[in-house]
Amino acid sequence: MRISLKIFTIFLVFFAQKSFADDYVSTNDVVKEIEKTLIFDKSSRQQIDFYKNKNISRKSDINIKAGNDEKAKPPSQLDIVVADSKVGSATLREKEQIAYNAVLVGQYEVAIELYKQVLKKEPNNSYSKFALATVYQKIGQFRQAKVLYYQMLKSGVENQEDVVGNLLDILIEDSPQDATYLLSRLAVQNPDSPSILAFAALAYNKAKNYDQAISLMQKVITLDPENIDYKYNLAVIYDQTEQYTKALDLYSEVVRKYSDVNQSVPLDQVKKRIEFINTKI
Repeated sequence: MRISLKIFTIFLVFFAQKSFADDYVSTNDVVKEIEKTLIFDKSSRQQIDFYKNKNISRKSDINIKAGNDEKAKPPSQLDIVVADSKVGSATLREKEQIAYNAVLVGQYEVAIELYKQVLKKEPNNSYSKFALATVYQKIGQFRQAKVLYYQMLKSGVENQEDVVGNLLDILIEDSPQDATYLLSRLAVQNPDSPSILAFAALAYNKAKNYDQAISLMQKVITLDPENIDYKYNLAVIYDQTEQYTKALDLYSEVVRKYSDVNQSVPLDQVKKRIEFINTKI
């Protein structure tokens, strides 16, 4: 069976796993590094766009695309195989491919072990480090993911916009107060950045400050009116706060404008919410 994938999605699970990233990084250190990256690196600040660049929207599941290292990136067309971490004769590139396939079939422990084997031989391999961090993030092991992402920012990786995006996503999930503090400051410093404002809106929503979340997301849509991911997220906030008429209008617009480009939007779920809301109003 051959499957074409742009991103891979893994449902949240937990298991005991010795971490490759054994060092501890405080949330305060992570916040400082993110802020330094966004404030003092103008080009990165302009490039970062959590929705457009990553083609994902904020949902209950975490969706993260693979890394940007073309040398090591697995092909979009690939065979899904059962992976075994005991592949001593495999090359490092083959181990990366097997690890990627292992993630696709839910063998997270195998993928982690293989990426760690690669990094033991190639500690500066940015693709494997980023891939390992995303696996940790997907299974909810945020501490390990934060350490790896932090190391990547400190070393000045090329795909720092992806790293920052994933770190912000972790902060919103794991430390909403810290995320709100950081993103409110960044929003003031970047008042015309849809992505920064969208992140801030999501942080406020996580902290249950729905009025501020709605206000910010409305501004985001004004700045980028064609982005249906933003409209989907605003619809979700309206839905959460039982503002069903407003949620219905946006959900309906998302369905009308949905295309293959917006595969991150859970279309089936949106349609179910439309059906539910229609019974409420």
